[in-house]
Amino acid sequence: MLLQGRPVGCEDFHLRECTSGMNLTRMSGLPSKSEPDRLWWIRLGFYLVAAVILITLGTGGFTSGGSPFGKVAGHWHFFLIGILAATVANSTGAGGGIIFLPVFTLLGLSVTESLATSLAIQCFGMTAGGLSWLRHLKKGAIVDAQSKGFRLILLVGASTSLVGLRIAQELFPNPDWNIEWFFSLFSLVVGFAIFVRTLNGGEVNRGRDDVIRLGEWGGLALSGLIGGAITAWLSIGVGEVLAIYLLALRFRVNLAVAVAVCVTSITAIAGVPFYIGKSAIVLEVLVFAAPGALIGGTLARRLAIYLGARRLKLGMAGWIILTAIVYLIV
Repeated sequence: MLLQGRPVGCEDFHLRECTSGMNLTRMSGLPSKSEPDRLWWIRLGFYLVAAVILITLGTGGFTSGGSPFGKVAGHWHFFLIGILAATVANSTGAGGGIIFLPVFTLLGLSVTESLATSLAIQCFGMTAGGLSWLRHLKKGAIVDAQSKGFRLILLVGASTSLVGLRIAQELFPNPDWNIEWFFSLFSLVVGFAIFVRTLNGGEVNRGRDDVIRLGEWGGLALSGLIGGAITAWLSIGVGEVLAIYLLALRFRVNLAVAVAVCVTSITAIAGVPFYIGKSAIVLEVLVFAAPGALIGGTLARRLAIYLGARRLKLGMAGWIILTAIVYLIV
C-alpha cells in the first residue's frame, strides 16, 4: 500500500527496511543498486589517497624539527575537534566550518588561516560523509517522484556553487566587512530558519509527492550561487543554504542533507587551491584534524538515521544558534 508514492509507515531516514522487494531505483536519479562495487571501490580509493596525503604531510612536519610525540601531545585535541565537526556537519548538512572557524580563531589562528584550514579539513570529512550518504541512498532509499531529480539537483547546486565561490575569491578575496560578525549573523539566520521550519512542519515530514518544478530550478541555482560565495568567506554556507531551500520545498530530510553534504565537499575541494597558493593552510592542524574528520564523516550518516528527521533538524538548529551566540560573546 502506498501513500504519496511511499510505503505506509516510512520515516524520513528509516527507508531501507521499507524497500525490500521494490526494484524502482532505475526510475530515479539516484545511483543504481546494480552498481554497488563501483562506489565501494571509489570509497576505498578515497580513503587510501587521503591516508597517503596525510602521512606525507605529517612526515614532512615531523622531520622539520621536534619530536613526533611532542607534536602529538600538542595537537591531539584537533583530532577530537575534527571528529566533532565532521559528525555535526555530515549528519545535518551544515559545513564543518560551523565548528572549525570559531574554534580555530579562539585558538589563535588568523581569520585567513582559519578559513583555509577549515576548507582543507572539509575536503576529507565532507567527502567521506558525501560518499557515505550516496552509499546509503544506493542501498535502499525509497524511489518516488521526489527523488527523480536527485542527480540533476546535485549538478545544478554544485555547478552554481563553484561559480559563486570563484566570483567571491577573485573579486572579493578580502571583504571589508567583519568576518566574525558576518559568520554569527549568517549562523543565527540559518539556525532560526531551520528551527521555525521544523516546528511548523509537524511530527513527521513526509515531503512532497512530485518532482522539482520548472520554476524552482532558478531558486536552486541562486541558492547554490549565494551559498558558494558565502563559503568562500566563511568556509560554510552552501550546505546550509541548499538544505534550507530543499526543506522549504518539502523535500525529505535525507535527500536535502545528502545534497548539502555532497555539494559542500565539491565546493571545499575547489576552494582549497586558492589558499594553497597563499600558504595559508596550517598543516599541523590539518594533519591531526583531518583523520578525525574522516571518522566523523563516515559515522555521521548513522547518527542522522538514529536520531530521525525531527530531532536531527532541531539539534542542527540548536547547535548552529549556540555556536553563533558563543562566537559573538567571545
